[in-house]
Amino acid sequence: MKSGYEGLEARWHDLFWEAEEAASELPLLEDFLGETQGRALYLGSGSGRLLGPLVEGGHELVGLEISDEMRELSQERFPKAEVIAGSWQEHAGRYEAIVIPAFTFQLFGDPQRQLQRLREQTSRLYLTLFFPWAELSGDLPSRKWYFDRSIILPTGETGELQSQHKINERSGSLVRKHRYVMKGKDGEVLKTQETVQKMRFFSDRALKKLFQSGGWSIDKEINNLGEGEENDLVYVATFHLRGQ
Repeated sequence: MKSGYEGLEARWHDLFWEAEEAASELPLLEDFLGETQGRALYLGSGSGRLLGPLVEGGHELVGLEISDEMRELSQERFPKAEVIAGSWQEHAGRYEAIVIPAFTFQLFGDPQRQLQRLREQTSRLYLTLFFPWAELSGDLPSRKWYFDRSIILPTGETGELQSQHKINERSGSLVRKHRYVMKGKDGEVLKTQETVQKMRFFSDRALKKLFQSGGWSIDKEINNLGEGEENDLVYVATFHLRGQ
């Protein structure tokens, strides 16, 4: 089982995002980077889906990506966007700001230690996190494979995503498995791939305590990517943080 962002998962990543028609983080990132003077780092820049347009828009931003396939996709689509190969845990350097959109921070182990290390590299941090209400409420079945979504691939085949999860509310841990299935026009299975992600999630109270202990204060908080009503359930929270 692959650790993610290789093979079918890498090649289909943007296609699933586009098909979902969800709100984009791009305006939020532009707003944050518009107040940044100097070079910024994008952790987990992936296929360049957000990095590329930001660089093309004039922002001084460099990506950091561990997946060879995602980095190659980024360089093919956005050759002007610099992407450093490797993991953040092994990356050194000081930046005016660091951005971690699209829930990437929740893949890191030991979040308090990671926030403290981020504080050593920058004084301004952009962070987007999600809260798994559907998994906690039982709207999605636990420990069972279920159909997630499907897309028609540019080559005419169908790309299907099946998911399975295990969640522990007490420890704030979520393990997600994904099964990618390529099907021909006649429905025949042509190829499959399974991946797994181990993620952390936080209650509002725990998150605020985590920020404080990591040396950060909240400058700005945006719920649900700036869409919806004020009293809506918060599925996604974006933070502008400043080092204390």
